[in-house]
Amino acid sequence: MAVAAPWSLRLRMLAASLRLVAGRSVAAEGGTSDDVLQLAAAGIEARTALRLDIERGDARPVRAPEAAALILVQLAVNAERHAGVDAVTVTQAGNAVHVRWRGGIRGAHVATARRHDERERWGLGFARIAADAIGAVVHAPYSDGGVTSATLEFGVGRLALPLAAVREGRVLRATRTWDEETRLGPGADVSVDPRATAALRAARDAGGAIARSGGWSARAARGLVWIAIRPDDVADRARDVIDGLAHERALTDGVEEPRRARIGALGHLLGRLLGTPIQRVPAPAWVRRMRELAGPFRLDMSIPDFAGVGATDPSVCALLAAEVGERFEVDGDSLWLTVRPWAARDPLLSPLARADGGRVALS
Repeated sequence: MAVAAPWSLRLRMLAASLRLVAGRSVAAEGGTSDDVLQLAAAGIEARTALRLDIERGDARPVRAPEAAALILVQLAVNAERHAGVDAVTVTQAGNAVHVRWRGGIRGAHVATARRHDERERWGLGFARIAADAIGAVVHAPYSDGGVTSATLEFGVGRLALPLAAVREGRVLRATRTWDEETRLGPGADVSVDPRATAALRAARDAGGAIARSGGWSARAARGLVWIAIRPDDVADRARDVIDGLAHERALTDGVEEPRRARIGALGHLLGRLLGTPIQRVPAPAWVRRMRELAGPFRLDMSIPDFAGVGATDPSVCALLAAEVGERFEVDGDSLWLTVRPWAARDPLLSPLARADGGRVALS
């Protein structure tokens, strides 16, 4: 069954965000700025309580409008949460879309790096990754005459890798993305940033070879030291996918079960493979939620009256029961799922502890 709008719009945005943070290319087909504004309105409605006005301009081509819309959603969320506003206006003017509100900017600077290990929050880090992927730029909020604007400019060609040439300890030239990541524009003294200092030292010690320091790479050549901030590896990109599922969960509100629970369950299982414990819920909540999910997942087994301390997130249990389970078993405070013999090697089970007899521990 097709998901009705605006849920279909929100799911398109969620899928686009996960493709981007996983390192997949965005869809080849493009759209227009009108598509961006329609998608952004659906996302802002799901993620915020803001009053929203849309001011459209002449339609312009946009690559991957879902990704562009998610950037605007994030700018609106930040306005609500960090500037304390209750209304925004999204205005398109040529190749730029502005998210505007009355009032200023409050709060300290937040690290929003593209790399997972160097950011404090997911949202603006994702916005930068998305902008890089679609040839766009996110401009920091600025205030003028009591109105603050945060801007997305699309159709901008630029090198997305944060890269700088350093001479005698100062930045000689750099890409725009380097400026965004480090706040070390041309002329800046790199000694004020410990990461840049460490990379500079490593390059000089490497004698012309490429040196690595944390997530940064550097090489000394012909009187310059080139410093680049490498993209995340596969594991960190996978962690970003998990963060994205949690961060954008409002986009799945209203999606019919079992689709919504399946999305959450797969996120929990992937997170477990990366070392994050799967959420546990109290036994009464587990029983109640499992009985709600039994119908949508078409489970042909009974849901036990489990009375232990707690059990694995019900969305995970329901997915496993539907795909590979034979029956639930309760032994005192322990809850188990007996797995069908043919499914013992199913990849869904790899994140979970198993015991003899084809059982998976759920408590």
